Amino acid sequence: MLSVLIVDDEYEIREGLRNRFLWEDYNITEILVAEDGDIALHTALEARPDLIITDIKMNRMSGLEFLSALSPVEDYKPEKIIVSGYDDFELVKQAMQTGVCDYILKPINLDELGKMVDKSVETINRRRMDQRNRQMLRNQAVFAIPKMREELLKEMIEHVYDPNLEMRRCHRLQTLELEWMLSEPMFLIVIEADNLKAIENRNPHEKELILFGIGNVVHQTLEEEYPHPSALYKDNHNRWIVVLGSSQLEQTEFAQGMAQLLIQRINEFVKITASAGMLTKPGNTRNLYHMYTEALSVMEQKAVYGGNRLFTEQGLFYDGENEDLSLQEPEEMLDLVRYGTDADISRAMDSFIEMVHSWQLTQLRDIQQKIFEWLFEVFRRGAEGTVLKNWRSNPIAVWELLEQYDTLQALRVQTEAFLHEIAADFRKLSETPSQIVSEAEKILHRDYAESLTLQSVASAVHVTPVWLSKLFKKELHKTFLEYLTEIRVKKAKEMLYDVKFKIYQISYQVGYKDPVHFSKLFKKQVGCTPKEFRRQLGMAEE
Repeated sequence: MLSVLIVDDEYEIREGLRNRFLWEDYNITEILVAEDGDIALHTALEARPDLIITDIKMNRMSGLEFLSALSPVEDYKPEKIIVSGYDDFELVKQAMQTGVCDYILKPINLDELGKMVDKSVETINRRRMDQRNRQMLRNQAVFAIPKMREELLKEMIEHVYDPNLEMRRCHRLQTLELEWMLSEPMFLIVIEADNLKAIENRNPHEKELILFGIGNVVHQTLEEEYPHPSALYKDNHNRWIVVLGSSQLEQTEFAQGMAQLLIQRINEFVKITASAGMLTKPGNTRNLYHMYTEALSVMEQKAVYGGNRLFTEQGLFYDGENEDLSLQEPEEMLDLVRYGTDADISRAMDSFIEMVHSWQLTQLRDIQQKIFEWLFEVFRRGAEGTVLKNWRSNPIAVWELLEQYDTLQALRVQTEAFLHEIAADFRKLSETPSQIVSEAEKILHRDYAESLTLQSVASAVHVTPVWLSKLFKKELHKTFLEYLTEIRVKKAKEMLYDVKFKIYQISYQVGYKDPVHFSKLFKKQVGCTPKEFRRQLGMAEE
């Protein structure tokens, strides 16, 4: 269905064309009219008719002025026919420069006008068809390019490097706008949902929703938080593979931080736990397969240490935000009995039976023996404190108590009772949680410009990273990273008042090696970029 706008300051001509011409024969169903160029301009911009027929001479704004005012509108190019007298030839020539396709002389011959309208309608339909075809091609490209990128990434990452394919791969990378992979060092991160098989057995549809959700969260996080190029795809084993481009080789810590942030965001938005594996040394296109297989290898530690964390060849890194205490970790259990409440201990013991099942023991005595060994590993690590010496000197008493129970539930109750008793003794001697957090705060305020991590500060105050994270949220009502960021941003704001500091210098001096990342983080915290902050202060831009 098409529309036409008739513009003429003579009522008889205007209405005659509207009522006497058989517009429906040309598939034109909407006929608009205007009595001068001013009204016509407003109507055309609002209704955007496909065809405009306008008198060239009119009071107020002429047809020529009307068409000239319409010409600069880039996204609206209607077909135009002008109506003129015999003495308007110069005006007609000017009108042709505005894109007029034809003109007709007064008095208007309807047959002649019909031929012009037919020609215009044919042009409009052809243009519409071209637009549809172009849009179809664009749509196909929108769907095809991501698929082609995924296929190329799979070929490069999941297969051993073949030098014979180098030229072909270079060309494909450039064609698919992945040419940054040819020149920049890269980190590769493998991310997988924890316990995905159990989820699939419970509800196959839920599994697909979770995988879709992880992909969305990872993509959005990279868009918002990662200042360098990146690529993402899902492999055949339902793991999401992230490739991070890095223009600086020393960005290992930043890449690890991104991996931990991705785990945190998956926890927060997909409501599941996930694990990630990566190597701390960047590589290039020739190393991708090695980086991929090694990332998978280090992530096998999840079976021993539990999921929801980052694994590297250098050890374990906690996400620091949504980490649950792992009963499998003696260090974490030691912190639990040192600094946790009785309620904390009871909550942690909710996963006791699950832990015992993971040992895959079938004989009662083997289970009792394993629980005994597990308890004493916790006790041994705390043996420096006098509170545990009695436990080490009389292990038989512990064993005899465990030996009395023949169900997991009863063994759990007795084990929990041991932990509560130890915790009560520890509270008489140990530092309070507030003292631990206070020491950590001192480190953050003193060393905020250094490459601080949850792991390094936890080590300095002699607790596990997961427990320090919990103490921050409990005592300060914010995460470790949020607290550190607040310190750094506050210091940055102070330095921005001093014009002798360039913004990139401030970025380095408050602990961010990447000024682009610093600027994004500052805007997220303050509501404006460092440059905008200075402008608001009336200070000249850099």
